[in-house]
Amino acid sequence: MSNSIVDLFDRIKKEKSTLKIVTKTKNENFFIEKWIVHHLKILQDTKLIIFDNMSDDEYVHGIYRKYKDNIILVKFDMYMDTIHMGHKFIQLYKSLSVSSKFFTIIDSDEFLCFYDGDRVVKDNSMVEFLDRNMDCNFFAPCWMENIEDNERLLSFNSQDLSVFHWGKPIINAKMIPVFESLLSKQQYPILHHTVQLPIQTYGKAPTRFLLLHLKNLNKYQRIKSNMQKLAALGFARNANDFSALLKIDLDTIQDADLCTAHDANARRYIIETRKLVENLHATTTKQPGEHGTVELRDDGLLAFSSGSYEEEFVRMMNSDYFDLINFNPSNVDMDNCATIHSCGHLLQNK
Repeated sequence: MSNSIVDLFDRIKKEKSTLKIVTKTKNENFFIEKWIVHHLKILQDTKLIIFDNMSDDEYVHGIYRKYKDNIILVKFDMYMDTIHMGHKFIQLYKSLSVSSKFFTIIDSDEFLCFYDGDRVVKDNSMVEFLDRNMDCNFFAPCWMENIEDNERLLSFNSQDLSVFHWGKPIINAKMIPVFESLLSKQQYPILHHTVQLPIQTYGKAPTRFLLLHLKNLNKYQRIKSNMQKLAALGFARNANDFSALLKIDLDTIQDADLCTAHDANARRYIIETRKLVENLHATTTKQPGEHGTVELRDDGLLAFSSGSYEEEFVRMMNSDYFDLINFNPSNVDMDNCATIHSCGHLLQNK
């Protein structure tokens, strides 16, 4: 690790705050300014932490210069998801543990919000909520995707609890020593999706946060993002290598478990990108599926496609996370179960 990155970790340590928000990004000229502005309203005087994966887009660099007093910019040339791997970025997590009460690592097309029981807010009130809930080891935001080309229309399925399992957690920084101790027992703890948190972090937490995933807002942006990831994984020469995308035989890329997550991610990026390219010139707009929708209005109020969906949403957002997944820690072998994902398999097999 270079001295410059070590210096940046020291900068992170010096700024004390309740919440720190971290993102990883590359050449994100569509979302980056919107992402910065949105999250500065939440943090106010606390700097955002941006890990830039060697962007060469001058517009992106211009945005960084524009907000240089509001961000801590870290340039790194490793595979982008390395930031979530404790054994490679433990210094980052140590820096967060001594400088914040809570932290979250999200993507630059994801926007953190707070549900106050009545409306969705995007301000410092979520930080005040965290200060009142220091006993929670983590929070599981509801991960909601937008409906194609519409920033305010979100899909909602009250029966699909993966919106909590696969969201990006807000982690209590006091748990960092727990993550560090796991390094001697397993290859690495992954701190990415909620299902990947070490079991030692378990405990009840109110499900009051939303993470708006605007992945369907701009097809061109999503294609570019996926192609950059495929290039980083070695499946394409660069973000414009669409010939490689067409030649890849998916049968040679097996659905993977935790040990071969790169292949699993590549398979998902390839399938999604091919569909996006096919639909670029479609004349009809994709409509919501069989489940409900939620419209996020300017005043923060939510408009549901039916009254029953509203009732389900309110119930879910006023519950504890582990009540939702019927978690029972007495059924779990703590030494042989490292993540919520594997824990789920154990519970199903009992």
